[in-house]
Amino acid sequence: MKVKLKVESKWLELERKSMSKMKQSYEAWEQETLKKAKDASDLRDLRKVFYELGDRWEFNQATGAWLAGSEPLDTIGFILRMPGLKPNKERYVVYAVMAYSKGLTDQFDHLGDKERIIVERDVKTGHLQGWSTTGHGSMDLFPTDLTKFGTLENILNSCNLNAQPGDHALRLEVPATSGLISSMSKKLWDIAGGTKSFHTKEIDVLSADDIEESLDFKFYRYAAAVVELDKIWRHLTGSSVEWAKERVMDKIPDHIEERDRETLRKIEGLLHILWFKPAFMQNKPIEVVYEELQAEPTPTETQRTLLPLIGEIAYALTDIVEKGKYLKWKSVIDRKSFSKSDVFKGLDLNNLMREAFAAALEDILKEHTLAYIGYPERSTMTGKIMRVILGSIILPVRVIASFVETIRRQLRKLFQKEEIESSSEEGEEDAATSEEISDSS
Repeated sequence: MKVKLKVESKWLELERKSMSKMKQSYEAWEQETLKKAKDASDLRDLRKVFYELGDRWEFNQATGAWLAGSEPLDTIGFILRMPGLKPNKERYVVYAVMAYSKGLTDQFDHLGDKERIIVERDVKTGHLQGWSTTGHGSMDLFPTDLTKFGTLENILNSCNLNAQPGDHALRLEVPATSGLISSMSKKLWDIAGGTKSFHTKEIDVLSADDIEESLDFKFYRYAAAVVELDKIWRHLTGSSVEWAKERVMDKIPDHIEERDRETLRKIEGLLHILWFKPAFMQNKPIEVVYEELQAEPTPTETQRTLLPLIGEIAYALTDIVEKGKYLKWKSVIDRKSFSKSDVFKGLDLNNLMREAFAAALEDILKEHTLAYIGYPERSTMTGKIMRVILGSIILPVRVIASFVETIRRQLRKLFQKEEIESSSEEGEEDAATSEEISDSS
């Protein structure tokens, strides 16, 4: 699938200059490292060279490959599918992995920055709505109605993705919107864009089917298992009235009720980890809770209900974590085989972009939480506050900045015009003076 990516041209120029400086630095590092290795008198000296390289070895090697085989703003996209939080809803998270982050800073240990948009579909009504990234990973406060496009594919074919490196954001540019809020938001973002110069290019995007079927990366299964556990936990905790009713009607013994409450408190803690910790940090807590429930000699009805749900999460999590590690390993160690994968057929991708895709999948599992990836309404209180602040500030700030830039541009034109007129008047005066001198002679 091809999607149009739009980026302000100044970032392209900045990346090109940065790449040139980094290339000089890399070549100097490469020559120095090779000289040290050649000057090694024995294996002990050679080992010392490797120790000095340390953890920077892989980063510098990746940087060298990027500088040698990449163009500014090389980008690859992919889509993760996951369930919605309400019945009959499913979500699609469209990631764009952009190489420019490597050129702007050396603090990244992967091949590109990752930004996203979220689209939710009602499978019964066909209603579609989307959220763009306002800035620094925070999503829009209000969704944009995208129902008229019918499908996610039509949305991506009809709209532009606008990458905003300065805001660490990715916006979906819709040609025309319905609804007062969406229309006003679009007009304001158009104003915020000012008269800046943009670079637009087509990028390849791997579909959710490509990810799930060709790569066997079952992220949907993992997300669905977490959403299901959350739903069952909320049902089991219920309200105090429901607890009192169950106690009277079912005559639940006090010791059983206490065991259930303790179990539900542990599940609450586990859910906090599942929503707010990256996938790479979840295996141990899940294992601890699962083994405790499994070891119960006389489990309660609540414990019997929860055990298979946690087991499903454990299996689905292990599957995507191991698959993420494997794809990253294969892209580096068995590059030729990885680049020929069915998932890349028909896509115009260089080897570095394929490696960036594999690195991004693993990095998402290491860095991004499930709430961050696709469920902003499940954010922590800090995340929700930041979402409100960024959603309220970034657009007005960009509009004001665009207005100020417009005023400056008009003033520059005015001053240039006055300078030209002044120069012209001075030229006419000099010519008149010359004529007077000639006449008197």
